[in-house]
Amino acid sequence: MNREYALAIAAVVVAVAALTTLLLAGAVADPDDPETGASVESHASLQEVTIAADEISGETATLAVDSYLTAYVAPVDNVTIVHRATDTDTGLVEDTTEREVGTLEPGSETAVSGTVDVPREGGYEIETFVYVDGERTESTTHRISGVDSLTPAYADTGLEFHHFGEQYGGAFETVPAIEYAVESTSGDDATLEVTSYLTNTADDPADSLELEVKARQADSNVVADAETVPLSAVESGETATPTTTLEVTDEYRYYLDAVLWLDGTIVATDRAIADLRPESVVANETDVESTFSTADFEENGGLETTGSEPEPADDSPDADAEPDDVDEVSGFGAVAALIAAAVMIAIALTRRKR
Repeated sequence: MNREYALAIAAVVVAVAALTTLLLAGAVADPDDPETGASVESHASLQEVTIAADEISGETATLAVDSYLTAYVAPVDNVTIVHRATDTDTGLVEDTTEREVGTLEPGSETAVSGTVDVPREGGYEIETFVYVDGERTESTTHRISGVDSLTPAYADTGLEFHHFGEQYGGAFETVPAIEYAVESTSGDDATLEVTSYLTNTADDPADSLELEVKARQADSNVVADAETVPLSAVESGETATPTTTLEVTDEYRYYLDAVLWLDGTIVATDRAIADLRPESVVANETDVESTFSTADFEENGGLETTGSEPEPADDSPDADAEPDDVDEVSGFGAVAALIAAAVMIAIALTRRKR
């Protein structure tokens, strides 16, 4: 028994000595010590950044920027996300925003939402930075363009004037979205029935809209008549055909201007032509505009359409004229009479002398 007791005491002594050696060597650290191996190896990784349009006004676009972060090994404290928007044309910083994330827990992905405000024109670089304890650890950059094509909230509607050419492969490319018919005429006045084609290309119904139609005299630009038609809700994919009548003066050419309004804001426009002039006027106008020629008179009095100018007429007497034609020359008859008289006197004197 004394031998077993001695062995037990020896084992305890060895264990105590080994533990003391480990403590002195620093192999076992205090759990409260921040410089632990787990803390040093922890890392906040930026997995992905997505950018989408948020609120769009007439001059400014608010872009939603979502960042997806993951922590490895151990929690990561004091994490901050910074977004910076830079104009690609000028190089000027348009907006910078900061979002405190706090602590990232390992084993899961954390989505951090942020926004930047930029002018609704041009293109931009959106930079995203990850900071841990005030030190930048990761970053990424995205380029965006076409911000000016984003539709403002006040003009957000899917209702638009129908495009016939696109839908039917160009066969109806010249068909306008506004058409008219002469309903009646009375004296110098004409009543036009104007129909517009409006298609809802959005997924949601389009409502709270009005269509204003004007007849504008083409030469003077004076509005002859105007009417406004309220539109009922138009379901997705449907085409509405609102119709109205306009009173105009007959035998003139008009522009039919259609303006689509949404809560007091113009969201779409289109134009067609209504020509009420007589056919003879239109035909004469076409002939004058489409023909041009020069003409030379021929000797026989006819017209010869050439590109050269007519030669000047020769007013001098014809050198090859026969004697019988001499009397026809202006002023030559008196000279002939004098010559004949002189000859007769000479003959008479000669006979008298003999």
